[in-house]
Amino acid sequence: MKVKRIVADNMQQALRQVSQILGPDAVIVSSKKLEKGIEVVAALDLEDHADPAQQQEMDRQVNLQRELDQARRELQGASNPAAREAREEYVRQSDLSSPAGIREALAGLKEGIPADTQPAAQRSAPSVQAQPQNLQPQPAVTAQPGAGFESLEDMRGELRELKNWLVSHQGSAWDTSRPLTWQQSQLWQRCQDMGLEPAWADRVVTACGSEGKMQDAWSDALAHIRADLPIAASGLLEQGGHYVLVGPTGAGKTTTLGKIAARFVLAHGPESVALLTLDNYRVAAHDQLRTFARILGVEMKIVQQGGDLAKAYEEVSNRKLVLIDSAGLSSQDPHFSEQLSMLKQVGKSLKKLLVLPLTSQARCLQENYEHFRPAGLDGCVFTKLDECFSLGAAMSVAALTRLPVTLVTNGPHIPDDLHYPDGQHLVKMAEQMACLARTRWQAAEAMNMATQQTSFQQGV
Repeated sequence: MKVKRIVADNMQQALRQVSQILGPDAVIVSSKKLEKGIEVVAALDLEDHADPAQQQEMDRQVNLQRELDQARRELQGASNPAAREAREEYVRQSDLSSPAGIREALAGLKEGIPADTQPAAQRSAPSVQAQPQNLQPQPAVTAQPGAGFESLEDMRGELRELKNWLVSHQGSAWDTSRPLTWQQSQLWQRCQDMGLEPAWADRVVTACGSEGKMQDAWSDALAHIRADLPIAASGLLEQGGHYVLVGPTGAGKTTTLGKIAARFVLAHGPESVALLTLDNYRVAAHDQLRTFARILGVEMKIVQQGGDLAKAYEEVSNRKLVLIDSAGLSSQDPHFSEQLSMLKQVGKSLKKLLVLPLTSQARCLQENYEHFRPAGLDGCVFTKLDECFSLGAAMSVAALTRLPVTLVTNGPHIPDDLHYPDGQHLVKMAEQMACLARTRWQAAEAMNMATQQTSFQQGV
């Protein structure tokens, strides 16, 4: 078997060179993206023309080449950029055309060859040329000095331990003075896949033990996420209260308000509900809420810009359920401070619920919380559950700010798509969404590799 290492600007050029050098019968052994291009290791099967002794030697060369590629992949995640660059340069300058050269490269990677002792310089030195026997590679060092690897499995075990050591000393992204264990780093990455904020993910994995099976540790992490997610006590739709919904434009405030009102009217009658709106800034802003009020047969009041919200609220304060709709104004809007002052005039009897659309990005949700926090928030409402693909961002806002999740909406239907939150169900859904996303990306990557292989076989 003939093995060739090729570096090109892209995969098409690499495949073209493989076809030109080794012919159309060559196969790709491995591929790797470099900083400026791609590296491909290809092989040509010459088994039909080789005797058993030659074939055994060729197979050994291929195995050594594969071990070298595996070592480079597992060592490329080192946290020290200078050391990583030195190892990559060492491999690039290594002689990979012979078994001795591959063994030397493997030994150098394992022993941590410094950047100033490159094999190219060693081979170019006159003293080395005069004594070629000195080029024989020394066995890689194991945990006991002087002992060599007895098999490739020993080498894999040593590389695995080295990888674990490197990962564990990368530390926490939010607390670099405290390294994570290998298991904690895996848990942290799974939390990231779920969309959890790094600060919350760090808190979760810190609370988990570092012993035992990975699946047990992950179950423990999910339990901590569930326990750390604040959930408000059920009862708004049965007991009533006085609430104002605040949040960004398009978050679903008015629709959610209509769902709450409709459910309460069905249980307690229209005379027990009153609707107020502060939204005087959009064209036909009142029409949707006025339609809700007319269909439900409930009283509705419009507080004009600069009006007296406290007075309008006092007139309906005897109702069992009072719902106030607000305008989704940005912090730069000059009317936002005016609306904020109107809400503060009512006092603490009016609870403020922040509406968080689950389709928004994590940073947008964080900014929404900071934007409306001066109003004195008492809880939050998750909307558009049926349209989202990650729950971690909104759950992180609730957990890190200790803002209880009061209601969850999952569709446009009134009054059906309104529910009390279930913490365990939300965490389970967040995990399932992360698994689905990971499966989709893996399938896309597999199709990519299949397309590349087909292109190579067709000589593209």
